[in-house]
Amino acid sequence: MATITLAVVASAGTARAAGTGGSGRALAAAPSCVKVKVDKGIISQTAYVKNGCSSTKRVKVRWSFAPDSGCNTLKPGQGFKTKRGLAAQFDGLPSC
Repeated sequence: MATITLAVVASAGTARAAGTGGSGRALAAAPSCVKVKVDKGIISQTAYVKNGCSSTKRVKVRWSFAPDSGCNTLKPGQGFKTKRGLAAQFDGLPSC
């Protein structure tokens, strides 16, 4: 099993476009205090997301070649996981 650890990069005072999420408007990248780790297994991959911020954040996992996760509201210290098949590729962690 291969483990891929990714950090979300965000600059203070700026927002980077992270796609539109189907709404027609760009979604900003999640703040850097929200961490994501993607574990690639034999037949699937799982993204583990944890809010390390001091306030509540709303984020979703974006996948290429698979449906994105829903928008998740995470209090400080909370996390969630989402699993997709191997064809999926992790494509970002936008705020929502």
